Amino acid sequence: MPARSVKFWKILCLILAGAGVVYFTGAKRVPLWDRDEGWYAECSREMLQSGNWIVPTFRPQTAGLPEPSKEARPAEWRLEKPPVIYWCQLAVMEIAGDTAQAARFPSTVAILASALLLAVVVRRYTGDRRALWTVFIFSSCGLAVACSKMCLTDGVMLFLVLIGQVSLAQIYWSARRGKTSPLWAVPAFWVSLGLAGITKGPQPLGEHLFTLLILLTLDVLNEGKGLRNKPAWKKHVRWWKELRPLIGVPILTIVVAPWLILIHQRAPGFILALFEKARMHLEQSMEGHGKPPGYHTLLIFGTFYPWSLFLPTTILLAWRNRRLPVIRFAIAAMAGPWLMMELVYTKLPFYVLPAFPGLAFLTADALVRCIRGQSREMRKGSFYATVVVWIIATLGLSFGIWLSLQVSSPSDLPIAGFRIFTACGIVYAALVAWRFFRHQFARGAIVMGVGMAVMILILYTVILPYMKFLHLPERVAADLVRLGAGGANEHVLMIGFDEPSLAFYQGGGARRPPEQEAYFEFRPPSEWAKWFVVLDDQDNWERIPADLKKFLAIRASETGLNYSHEGKILKVLVVENTMNLK
Repeated sequence: MPARSVKFWKILCLILAGAGVVYFTGAKRVPLWDRDEGWYAECSREMLQSGNWIVPTFRPQTAGLPEPSKEARPAEWRLEKPPVIYWCQLAVMEIAGDTAQAARFPSTVAILASALLLAVVVRRYTGDRRALWTVFIFSSCGLAVACSKMCLTDGVMLFLVLIGQVSLAQIYWSARRGKTSPLWAVPAFWVSLGLAGITKGPQPLGEHLFTLLILLTLDVLNEGKGLRNKPAWKKHVRWWKELRPLIGVPILTIVVAPWLILIHQRAPGFILALFEKARMHLEQSMEGHGKPPGYHTLLIFGTFYPWSLFLPTTILLAWRNRRLPVIRFAIAAMAGPWLMMELVYTKLPFYVLPAFPGLAFLTADALVRCIRGQSREMRKGSFYATVVVWIIATLGLSFGIWLSLQVSSPSDLPIAGFRIFTACGIVYAALVAWRFFRHQFARGAIVMGVGMAVMILILYTVILPYMKFLHLPERVAADLVRLGAGGANEHVLMIGFDEPSLAFYQGGGARRPPEQEAYFEFRPPSEWAKWFVVLDDQDNWERIPADLKKFLAIRASETGLNYSHEGKILKVLVVENTMNLK
């Protein structure tokens, strides 16, 4: 193996190893963050425990009786996502146990696999330097780090969409050179599309379609000399035929048909309900996540941080060099998923993750051009103005951790960790500024990526594990287990505090009754459950009549912040039915 190739693989292994350390750190000690993580983890465990790997379900609704088996209703379908993500998570749970760490493992591996694939592909088309910078930028950007550390579907979906994008790139490249694409390219595209479809529904198909439409538009405008010159632009659409739908559609059918047939047999109506849920995401706000177009664009400084410093330069140089096919394809691969998700009304930051490999490559290309002196954009005053903004934002993040004092007492916070984080943030910002103002662009970029990794490691080792107010569901579940109300067979009803991660940490027995807003008034005490988790506010605990409260005893209480309740500080009560009904 040539020495240059050995050097490439050594550096790539070093980047991926560093990324793996950052990604895996804290997976066990930092609790499930929000509703989505709780939903995925608990759904995967329920499928594992039931042995039903076909129908995603979440928390069977109970009638609120003391014994869950009596008058129990069928499990709720989990319509948010098809089953691939649950298969990945429950497969790890089968081996390593049903823990939060096991649920997060597939996301971490998927992001690392995506980075490796990205390195191999970019190296094939543009060489070692751009490949290494692309992986370094992608694996250390905020959104990739966040997705690697959460048990969501986006990391796995990214890997499958990236396989499709790589296949499209090979088909596109071969067609432009008048050659037939490799035998693997067409099957890989359609297989990855099928697997992505049963990972996140129709979204991957839409993202590929938007990518192809944007690529066609760029080809026609840049090489076809306009739509009026039909002979010139017509040749640029011929490569679409290389997708070979007559071959691809049967492959796609073979991939998705087994699950579709089984789900139709076991849960008639599931598929229609799944597509209806997807339509609702497109047209309306789901779970309060509705945002207008432009949401992801405004959020890019945070999601692509720290590399958002280079965004103006990246966009400018990408547009200048759009005549190059590889740049043109990267623009389409970035803009396609981005544009589609801007048009979808329900938005979360993770939804645009498939756009980040293309964005990372374009940023790497711009950085390499500036390092080599092919562009002087990073020597202009506008770039240094952006550096100043970046430094201010970084210092703001470094000191922002102290805002936790507004919601929790110093005795419940890792103050020493706060000091370390702030001090490192100041040094981080100073080193980046020093390198860039000395025109040391490569060293400055290395400091940016490594510094980001150090800050994340500090956050997940000496800060987040000790911020008790962020661990509210986990603490409530620990109280239940201590009181003997842990496990799937223990009937615990959540009144006002409908938190999926509580069910996961409690062991799967926590449920929401159908009439939770008036449960105690609706049912006589003789039909109450043994245990309750009740939100201590005027709409829940305080509204219970005094003559009914005499049957309820508060055994524990916890206070903390909960994302699912608009980020408010809540007081949650663990309550026992003193009638001791069996």
